[in-house]
Amino acid sequence: MDRPTEARCSGAARPAFTSGRTLAPSLRAAPILFPLRIDPKTLWIASAGHAMDLDAKPYRAFVAVAEERSFGRAAARLNVSQPALSAQIREFERRLGFALFQRTSRSVELTAQGRLFLGNARRMVAETEGAALAARAIRTNQLTIGAAIETVLVPERVALLERFLMRRPDIPLRITNDTNGRHLAAVARREIDLALLIEPMLGPAPTYSPLDAGGAVAADLERQILGQRRVEILVPREHPASRLAVLPRSVLDGLPVVTFDRTHGIALTDAIGRFLHDTGANIVRAPERNALAVERYGAVTRTPAMSLGWFGRSHLKGLAPVVSRPVEGLEAATGLTLLRAKGEERPAATAFWAMAVESAV
Repeated sequence: MDRPTEARCSGAARPAFTSGRTLAPSLRAAPILFPLRIDPKTLWIASAGHAMDLDAKPYRAFVAVAEERSFGRAAARLNVSQPALSAQIREFERRLGFALFQRTSRSVELTAQGRLFLGNARRMVAETEGAALAARAIRTNQLTIGAAIETVLVPERVALLERFLMRRPDIPLRITNDTNGRHLAAVARREIDLALLIEPMLGPAPTYSPLDAGGAVAADLERQILGQRRVEILVPREHPASRLAVLPRSVLDGLPVVTFDRTHGIALTDAIGRFLHDTGANIVRAPERNALAVERYGAVTRTPAMSLGWFGRSHLKGLAPVVSRPVEGLEAATGLTLLRAKGEERPAATAFWAMAVESAV
């Protein structure tokens, strides 16, 4: 495909659109920026005689027919007429240079080339949908914040988001849920505006292992620490250790303790694992090993369990009570942090960041 050519036009001297690919000699003398013609119904942009479908309609049509195995069902799914869909597929095949379907009076089957191309078409549709979401976010000044799903139980996180919703109802807000590593990478690539995470801290600042997903970019992000919690042990109230204000190392010798996996940071998890091993504790592996599941498993089985300290007790409702106790010599913590990429950002992100800084003071 020819590259769009650039040019500057003024007044009435606007070049006409041409159907061919060759520019007149008078137009080749200098770069020319062709004006854009936008059809609001189809979202086609024409430039230098070429068209780009911002809805990826041919790809959507192909995927629909491939999945429905019927032009009639695919047409109904896309809300178009069957003749129009058939014509669109024929034109798409012509432009691709190979047939996508084997058609009979009773069935529609993918050709070998169609099967090979289907994955690419699905990716194109997905990328187009992602681009449309990004365009809408920019157009509406939508604020997108990434947050791990378990943070929905963190009171400070809930209060911060609700305060922003009440204070700035003019800014659309979208929360995406994923792992810390993916959120870190997404912030660094500016795919989301901010990330609200529980980060591992083995000192005054977040601590990552080189093996942590997203750890390589974490140091390059700007962050605001909104709060910190020590890593402690949830002890069943009926256990003798629950009567101690601080658990001495000697109490852990031979004590079964449920702990979480590396989801919450390799450096943090490994430090806790080494501490438990050195004190002689018997490490117990729960069937599900994120921090929330570990706390509940400990409460259900009445086994002491490691706790990040952020989630309150709502997820333990209906179970016999437990108490949280610090452990002598365990210097591990986590921080509730707000992160952003350095440099220019959209006004919605700036407004949320300022409110978070104000709340943390």
